[in-house]
Amino acid sequence: MVSKSRSVFCFIALLCSLTLLGCSGNASKAVPSGGVIKTSKGEPCAGALIVLHPQEKARVNDPKPVATADANGNFVLRTHTLDDGAEPGEYGVTVVWLGADAGAKEFSLSSESGGGATDRLGGRYGNPKDPKIKVTIPANGDKSLDIKVE
Repeated sequence: MVSKSRSVFCFIALLCSLTLLGCSGNASKAVPSGGVIKTSKGEPCAGALIVLHPQEKARVNDPKPVATADANGNFVLRTHTLDDGAEPGEYGVTVVWLGADAGAKEFSLSSESGGGATDRLGGRYGNPKDPKIKVTIPANGDKSLDIKVE
């Protein structure tokens, strides 16, 4: 009976070891990152959705850091877990800022109101293939990103 319980213990120990080894390769390399988003006139973009798109070809399919601006335009990026930041590198930034009609069921990137929620920026900052804004996240992170939109 002792050898059977010892075998079960060894099996469980091996399973735990393999699980831990499997997780270690996917450890997040995100560094604290965030900042403020405002219009060129200084108006905070409260509720704006900010998405960072890796610019290096090898990282194009990596998770994308995202954030939503608070009432003052402040935001904290998250990639894997809440507020973990972004991995160091070059990013194109997309921004969608819903208008006052954000409670509508449909969403449109056009600046024309068609009964759905509209992007107050008229879709100008919504194309990840042609980002109007670019940022660099350094190895130690950056909590002072300053994003300006028109």
